[in-house]
Amino acid sequence: MTADAPLIHHIGFLVADLEAAIAHWSKVTGYTFSPIARYRTERYADASNPEPHWHDARISFSLEGPPHIELMEFHGAGTHAVTEGEGFHHLGFMNTPDIEARMAQMQAMGFTVNGQSIDENGHVVLWFTDKADLGNVRLEYVSADPQPIVDDSGALLKLDSDGKPDLWSAR
Repeated sequence: MTADAPLIHHIGFLVADLEAAIAHWSKVTGYTFSPIARYRTERYADASNPEPHWHDARISFSLEGPPHIELMEFHGAGTHAVTEGEGFHHLGFMNTPDIEARMAQMQAMGFTVNGQSIDENGHVVLWFTDKADLGNVRLEYVSADPQPIVDDSGALLKLDSDGKPDLWSAR
């Protein structure tokens, strides 16, 4: 591995019932999890619908890590759908400095984009590779820009020292 290679920040798992999964994962691993939040945007596109559409995924991260464990409840018809099945979903890389350049590099290597979130200015802030491109393993790249994450109730989260939603702190 080169010195500038990104490190895995989190490992994402899809679950049917987020509250039950948090309780089970906590009991089995001894990990504690953040309060439930939502990755909520009107500008998500994936193979199920390439037009930007509503995406409201309930999530929770382990406080232990990295790598953290991300639990995500089934949502919608695409990358987070029940048809994906419970279990491993992706390896996540955070704070990708130039996320669109990374996307172009990966596409040049033959990777397909299957899921992306775009900000109000049309810039990609998060994207997933297609799991078929890497032996049934999906990769997620997240920009250093603030993400559309809110509390489970829809309320805004307090911000961390970088001005980003603070998912890991108790509220």
